[in-house]
Amino acid sequence: MADEESDRAAPGGNFAPSAILASASRAKADAFVDKQNELADLQIEDMKRENRVRHWSLRVRHISDVLKLGFEMAVAFIVIAIAIGFGFEIWAAMHADGLVIDAFTVPPAMADKGLTGQVVASKLLDRLTILQNETTSSRAASSFASDWTNDIKVEIPDTGVSLGQVVRFLHTSLGHESHLSGEMYQALNGAALTVRMDNDPGQTFMASSADLDSLIQRAALAVYARAQPYRYSVYLLTHDRAAEAYAVSKALAESGPPSERPWGYIGLANSLGSMGRLEDERRYALLAYNANPDLMLGATMVLNAETNLGHEEAALKAAHVTFNTAQHGGTHDMTPQWQTYAMDMSGVALHELSGDYRAASDIMRGDEWFQPVFITTESALDLALAHDPSAATAKLRLISQKQMTENSFDNGSDSAALTNTFIAMGHADWHAAIAVMLGDRAAAHDLAVKSHGAFSDRGSRDQVTGPTLAVLYAEIGDWAKADAMLMTLPNDCDVCVLARGKVETLRRNWSAAEHWFAMVAARSPSIPLADSDWGRMLMAKGDLDGAIAKFESAHRKGPRYADPLEMWGEALIARNSSDLALAKFEEANRYAPNWGRLHLKWGEALWWAGNRGDAKKQFAIAAGLDMTPSEKSELAKARTHG
Repeated sequence: MADEESDRAAPGGNFAPSAILASASRAKADAFVDKQNELADLQIEDMKRENRVRHWSLRVRHISDVLKLGFEMAVAFIVIAIAIGFGFEIWAAMHADGLVIDAFTVPPAMADKGLTGQVVASKLLDRLTILQNETTSSRAASSFASDWTNDIKVEIPDTGVSLGQVVRFLHTSLGHESHLSGEMYQALNGAALTVRMDNDPGQTFMASSADLDSLIQRAALAVYARAQPYRYSVYLLTHDRAAEAYAVSKALAESGPPSERPWGYIGLANSLGSMGRLEDERRYALLAYNANPDLMLGATMVLNAETNLGHEEAALKAAHVTFNTAQHGGTHDMTPQWQTYAMDMSGVALHELSGDYRAASDIMRGDEWFQPVFITTESALDLALAHDPSAATAKLRLISQKQMTENSFDNGSDSAALTNTFIAMGHADWHAAIAVMLGDRAAAHDLAVKSHGAFSDRGSRDQVTGPTLAVLYAEIGDWAKADAMLMTLPNDCDVCVLARGKVETLRRNWSAAEHWFAMVAARSPSIPLADSDWGRMLMAKGDLDGAIAKFESAHRKGPRYADPLEMWGEALIARNSSDLALAKFEEANRYAPNWGRLHLKWGEALWWAGNRGDAKKQFAIAAGLDMTPSEKSELAKARTHG
């Protein structure tokens, strides 16, 4: 049995050793696998740690790169900014043309009392600034050859090298700055102050030690005249020193640099106009424009000169030139305020010369212009000419009497008095109109002459006083005074010649009236005023067809001029063509909506055309508007008849 068990346990004779070996191999294999697994786990953990370290390192490196890039960009930006700043400073230095006031030299005794070189320079700077602010000039500061408007500064020597010294070196080397220097010293009878610009010989001024302000003032005026001759001429002109202004402008025009020649001519035109030499004013205004056609102020001066002389066709042309020059960059040498003024005034001239007074009034907004009193009263005057006396009166109420006279440069009392004259004329109150002309307007005229010299005397006499009074005297039948007024007026003035025609119309001297109207119509063919007055004369004469022809001509020249349209309608009524008159009244209403006579005649045309309902509406509108006594009587009859 033992042998059988043995045989079963180890078949083939070797069963037991193999099993043992197999069991041992499996144990080793399992142990090996365990170790491999443990190794793999360790490697995985190590790789995880390395991965975490690598990610952290990459993040740090990325942050470092970002910081490095930011730093490099910041450095680059700083370098570029410095380069741009330096380039800009070089550009600014090349274009520098200001006046630099250096510290003056003073004796130790004066410096010990507080009157140092810096103090003297600062006082001179203050006086120059005051002179500049007192000069109302249309010329923009940036256009001046030696402009200190934004570049007046006192320089005190520094010690060592500084950025300021570098800037000063660039401005001195590349720019065109003028340097003002000098010295103050004790003289026998007081103090002496010498000032010199660049290499010019110095000018010395003396005063008592107690009158240093006078010393500084005289020195400042001398510097002003040397550095800013055009602006200095304007200063003289506005301080009632026209002859001196003329001399300064003449020197600038004759011996100044070519770029300053047009400004010299403009200064001469201003001075001569102030002297009442209007023909010479025109001559130099044309020279200024021809010397630099791109300069809007030259064209503006021509417009002013032609207007002052009553040359309406030439004024219309100059207004177009002024407007077109402004649109093509001609305002570059003018201050922003004067740019607006010149642009709007050329527009006002274009509207007024074409009879569109309401549009002219709308342009003039006193709150936007630098002469609000004058502009407001001029706007009121245009409203009166547009047959709207109530609106004109309301506009005048915006300005107090104190404002009217407190600033001579912005004096509106003359325009206000003239507006009241035309309001009275609109009511056919001829005596009241004469009283205003001889009363309020005479006082305003005296103020204007005091403020603006002989120009206001002659310009006012020729363009306003003489023509208006001549017609007013004719209205009341005082032919002697009317003729005396006409005798003082020149024949090359359109307003003056039209006044002659109006007087002859009132005198019913038809041939003489036609002669004067034809004269103006021929020399001012683009202006509707002569044809309109001519048509009125022909209608008074009874020549309805001739009148209509003139009204039609006036309408072509001034399509927004209400007067010829309204009178055209009246002529059609008189010719029994009331139905055709309606369109004329309706069109005239667009440009003079508050004209009492217009609505009265419109109502009449509607009545005769058979439209009684609309006629009554027009009569009701007319009743609420300003009219003459005869028109009110006519309206009362028409409403009673209705």
